[in-house]
Amino acid sequence: MIQLGLGSPAQLGRGLLPALLTVLCLSCGVGSSGVTRMAGGVRYEGRFINPEAYAAYLLGVEHEAHGELSEALSAYQEAHAEDPDSAEIWARIGAIRCAVSEPKDGPAAAQAAFERGLGTDPDYHGNYLERARCAERAGDFASALRDATAAVARRPDDEAANLLVASALQALGRNQEARAWLEAYRSYHVATRSTERALERARAKSSGAPASTPSSPAVSAARSGAFAELRSGRTERARQQAQTELEADPSNSDAWIATLVACDALRDDQCFEAAISRLQTPSVSPSSTALGYLRELLARRAGVPMSF
Repeated sequence: MIQLGLGSPAQLGRGLLPALLTVLCLSCGVGSSGVTRMAGGVRYEGRFINPEAYAAYLLGVEHEAHGELSEALSAYQEAHAEDPDSAEIWARIGAIRCAVSEPKDGPAAAQAAFERGLGTDPDYHGNYLERARCAERAGDFASALRDATAAVARRPDDEAANLLVASALQALGRNQEARAWLEAYRSYHVATRSTERALERARAKSSGAPASTPSSPAVSAARSGAFAELRSGRTERARQQAQTELEADPSNSDAWIATLVACDALRDDQCFEAAISRLQTPSVSPSSTALGYLRELLARRAGVPMSF
């Protein structure tokens, strides 16, 4: 997740807010508590979020995107102090504690945060996913498989979790199972470049043949490789990746969102405005990953907290 840049409602530009809300609300959900908010003429119910907690969380996201992990950790801890019921905050705290530790020490360093997050909300997939990533980094592929599978059980359409399940299976030498998992996932989700490449590798490993290397960028109908660059703090590379994908498929809503986020993070107003003007009717609804980035970008630039 990422959300950066400075702005106000006036700086949203001609038609930006309606356009963003149109894309955002393709996959909006309804919360379980009694706080009502309006966005784009649509009513949403969600949990109340302390504005101070929201601001601290977004500051943590900004630091994390720039690789400033100690600053991000401090901001997330401040957010937790203001909003102790947030499982999402514990997921970020755990991810950072894992990242700043030696790979072999990461799971132990992050264990308490993930346990607190799961204790707060055992149905939130993010703590399982981040704990799985942490275990994978430490080479504990059995634990990574267990938690990635748990994340998928709670959010079956999450691409990152499904790909992590397959990766862990392959690391454990269970190549046929990895291939079967990806085949099943691909059968009911739009094929993306990341999924296609993972499936190609799985097929090659299960058959013993070497995986081929794509000679040219494939068109991504619904995902963008730029989000991985954003998570790693490589904002300029993220912009280049997203713009390349958008050139290949102007209707790729994920690439369009990633371009907006990267331009905003770089505080490049000309790039941001150019990306806005390129909005086209998406060929496929944005992924949950893209919507997470969009929510935070919109909230920052609109100057209002949102919960969905």
